[in-house]
Amino acid sequence: MIAGLVVFAGFVVWQQLMPAAFDSIRGINPRAAAEWRARFHLPAIALSLRGYDACFQALQVLSWVAYGVLVALVHRGARFSDAWTWRLATPLVVAVAVAMPASLSADPFAYVGYGRLAVVHGLNPHVATQVDLVRLGDPTTPYLHWPIASPYGPLWTALSIAVVAAAERLSPGAVWGPVLVFKLIAAAAVLGLAAATRLLVQRSDQPARANATFVLIATNPLLLCEGPGNGHNDLVMMALAMAGFVVWLNPAGSPWKGPRAALIFGVAAAVKVIPLLVLPWLLLTTARARAPMRALQLGLVALLGLAPIALAYTPFWAGGKALVGLSERWRTADEAARMQEQTSASAVASAATKTAAASHPPAPLTLARVGLMAGRTWFALLVYAVATALIFRRALDPLLPLTAWVYVSSSVMLFVAGLWFPWYLSWPWPAVLARGTRQHQFLLLMLFLFSFLLMMVYGVVP
Repeated sequence: MIAGLVVFAGFVVWQQLMPAAFDSIRGINPRAAAEWRARFHLPAIALSLRGYDACFQALQVLSWVAYGVLVALVHRGARFSDAWTWRLATPLVVAVAVAMPASLSADPFAYVGYGRLAVVHGLNPHVATQVDLVRLGDPTTPYLHWPIASPYGPLWTALSIAVVAAAERLSPGAVWGPVLVFKLIAAAAVLGLAAATRLLVQRSDQPARANATFVLIATNPLLLCEGPGNGHNDLVMMALAMAGFVVWLNPAGSPWKGPRAALIFGVAAAVKVIPLLVLPWLLLTTARARAPMRALQLGLVALLGLAPIALAYTPFWAGGKALVGLSERWRTADEAARMQEQTSASAVASAATKTAAASHPPAPLTLARVGLMAGRTWFALLVYAVATALIFRRALDPLLPLTAWVYVSSSVMLFVAGLWFPWYLSWPWPAVLARGTRQHQFLLLMLFLFSFLLMMVYGVVP
């Protein structure tokens, strides 16, 4: 484990040295590396692109090999004491958040940009786009990649506005400070994710694995890279969702745990919408449970599951326009080529200089598009239907909804989102690590390979 962390530390430091001309088919953000160097007063070292990329990839390989050894040792019976949990994880995630530049994604800069749309420019982030930021000469312009309105949940938009508003009071026009705040929020989310998953394992049939599961989450290269490293809000969404599972799947919990869990899942969906898929499962299990005032509980599950996202949208609601950013971001598998062309700041900047019609308005929802979307999503719907049917027979396994989440979220990634981004893989990782069955070992192997390959794409030059 120590060797793996040392290698990952090398990977973090190596990104500080990223050449300005370094690029990837995934899209790289070397400006962030230059910004981090400037903030820490580090010198720029001239490195060849080929040599830099070779070391970049080698450090990733070594990190995943070391992590794979750790996973294998845990499955062979290795255990950890409490001292190897919070004392290890807290300084680790904070160090990654502070030391690693957000050089593999522009998303945290987009969070700042959407916050600035509201705080500085007085625009609705769910209607105005990144093109408007470029047109207004906002300081986030060099980091923007997508000519769309905010595709994130309204609660996350509200948090972005709060972070930017506080930053504007301290340092008007600041970008680096708010980005660091988002990275620290993601670092806290990794800790919350590890703690929630450990609690689930403690209640399972393998409680001795609880501390080891905490360590496996806290030292996972993908979760560290995409959480405190790149500041993605997926980790925040998953930390909240796992807290919802903790409440829901507690066999000794309150008879009213269904509504409580629904509220937590609703808050998670207000960050990123995918946890809403759990709401029908909660309704189903509540309907079957011998709980007091079952009809009232069913109504509360539905209400509390939807209320957070509905209330959070209130200040941003502008009819269907408020959902355009979300629909555009998820409409990728059938338009991968077009969206790939938009993964550079220059593409956004050029769009800003054109007419309003050139700012990539959403295509009309024609029958052909509906048919294409249905063709992409039918398998994911089938997986969801099967998972729902199995949950109806939940007596087979008290943690079955958690396993079902792995299959459903993975099918959404593969067949709806097109599995573009490595940070989407943060969705199934905690649930896979929470169990040690043969089925979960197979899922772990598949997820390990997917994570390794998608992160290696960061180093594949165009």
